[in-house]
Formats: sequence, C-alpha cells, structure tokens
Amino acid sequence: MKSLKAICLAATLIALPAQAQDQESPQQWLDQAAPALLAEHDVPSVGVALIENGKVVLATQYGEQEWGVEADEETLYNVASLTKPITAEVVMRLAARGEIDLDRPLAQALVDPDIAEDPRAQKITARMVMRHKTGLPNWRYETEGTLKFIADPGEKVGYSGEGYEWMMKAVEIWTGRNFEDLARELVFDPAGMQLTSYTETSGFLGHVATPYKKGESVRNVVREKPSASDDLRTTPAEYARFMLSALDRPRIAGKLADQRSTVRDVTSYRPACREGELAAFCPSRQGWGLGWFLYDYGDRVVLEHTGGDIGEKAIALYDPGTRRGVVVMTNGANGHKVMMPIAGRLMGDPRLAELLMTPYG
Repeated sequence: MKSLKAICLAATLIALPAQAQDQESPQQWLDQAAPALLAEHDVPSVGVALIENGKVVLATQYGEQEWGVEADEETLYNVASLTKPITAEVVMRLAARGEIDLDRPLAQALVDPDIAEDPRAQKITARMVMRHKTGLPNWRYETEGTLKFIADPGEKVGYSGEGYEWMMKAVEIWTGRNFEDLARELVFDPAGMQLTSYTETSGFLGHVATPYKKGESVRNVVREKPSASDDLRTTPAEYARFMLSALDRPRIAGKLADQRSTVRDVTSYRPACREGELAAFCPSRQGWGLGWFLYDYGDRVVLEHTGGDIGEKAIALYDPGTRRGVVVMTNGANGHKVMMPIAGRLMGDPRLAELLMTPYG
C-alpha cells in the first residue's frame, strides 16, 4: 500500500539535481528510489540490470514476485514485446550463416488463409517484419478478427506482432526446426541465458512473476508453444547478457549489423517529437532498425525496445558507443511509471530521461 511518505520520497529522488545524483552510486539511488516508486504506483516488484563498459555491473530486484513471495535473481518476468528483439536476433543469425534469406517472401513457406488471395501477401519478407513495414495490423482482432492489410507492404511503418508470428513459422519450415530449439542454440546458450525460455520449463516452478493490476492478479500467460512476439520469460540480468551478446560482441557483422542500428524510416510514437517544433529532448532521427527502435541524437545512438501487457511492463536500452545499457522489468499494470524513471536515470543522459517520461500518442 502506498503512503504519503513513499510518494514524496519518490518525487524527491527523481527530481534531485544532477550534482546530487552524481554523488550516489546506481545501487544507492535504486535502494531508495525503487521501493518508493513501487509503493507510489502499486507495482509489486521491479528487477533492474545495469551495463557499464560492456559488462553487467548491477543486477538487483525489489518487492514481491507475487504477494508474499520476495523477488530474487531468478524471478522470471513476462517481458511481452521484449520477446521481439530476441526473435529478430535468431533470424538474423540464421541469415548471417546463410541458412535463410531476409528478402525471401514468407509466402514461399506459408500464407495465412485470411490473406491467401491477396497478392500483397506475396511481397512480405523477414526484413519488412523486423522494420514493421508489413502493412499488417498489430493483431487481427484490430481488423474484426480476420487478418487484413491496413497498408501496402513497404509503404509505411506499422507495428505488427502478426508479422513476427508469420516470420517465425516460415523460419521453422525453412530450417525444419522448432524455434525454441533454434533460440537455445543460437542465442540463449551462447549468452548464458539458462533460465530464459519462450515456453514453460521445470525452472519456472516457484520463479514466475505474477502480473497484477489494482492489487489483483490478472491473466498470467505461460506459453506451451513459442510466440515470436510476446510472453518470453527471463530475468533482467539474462536479458542484459543477451544485449551484450547481440550488440556489444556481435555474431553478426557487416551490412546486416549496420542495418540493425540504422534508422531507415523516420518515425516517432511521441507527439512531442513529430509535430511542429520538436522538443529539445527529441533525437534528430528516430525509427526502426532491424528488430530495435533507435534514438539517434547525433552524438549517440540508443537502441530501445519496450514490452507491455495487462500486468507487466518492461524496457531495454543499449548504447553501443558508450557500451552502457539498462534493463527494467516489472509485474504491475503501472509498471511503466516505475521503469521509465529508473531507465532514464541509469542511462545517464538528461535528454533520454526526459524523452522516456514523455507520453506516447
């Protein structure tokens, strides 16, 4: 239950002058700010990992993975759409090994019956999926339960989980392998992600964070089959190790790696950074690379992805230039109100901190 003391403490800590903040270590700041933020926003727990100079230097957690059970280093959060960068990495590593072609039409493997008669279905590729330019909705419930095109493929940016699911199924057909097995071989094991999984394992017992909304547990999804775009279970430390494996010590080089961290189609999900005179904290360019959203400030490029379902919110950021990154995971409907100030503070850039606190719209 939140208290007036906790609310005041959270507001004070976040608003501290830069000079006062610099006197505190990240751990010291978190030890005060994280519990106060959890109390203020009725979020059960938060897990945080910090990367400095290409190493995970801090991994900690606060609060309870379910009421009465403390979160610990093995608490497995549902990271929702933070699943997508891992899926994209698996696909790109297959492409780097020459096992698949990112520009091969997915329809050569399979086509959803809903769009099988639409010639546009023949144009969609894995590269379009990872840049969110398929022309498909996020989910088919947005088009009355039937999958339909809402734009021509390649025409404009439109976030789509449906595209990721199609890409995963095509990759399974082309390789003849289960996607979970591919992820284990290509990403999880090399990065030391023993607990991470798309689907339930024996390691889930006693470690799954229960999602909450208004103090009550809500739909707690644990998959029996992999989803390319949602519901991966992991810890902040393991996701941080994934980012280092993918972005700091990459197994992908050359043009493919460059495309992951290059803004091709400028877009913004925040009105303050797309309408009229841009706010001072806005990047000069922002938009999708392959699998990641990019904030290009000119002097630094930050790769970002968020995830959010009914009772879980998460964010991951990494700056290849400074080799600094942050992962924050929560199991509460108001988790974004906890993760954004934490991520902004720990990334160490006032522009980015203000950007993260700016509403979508």
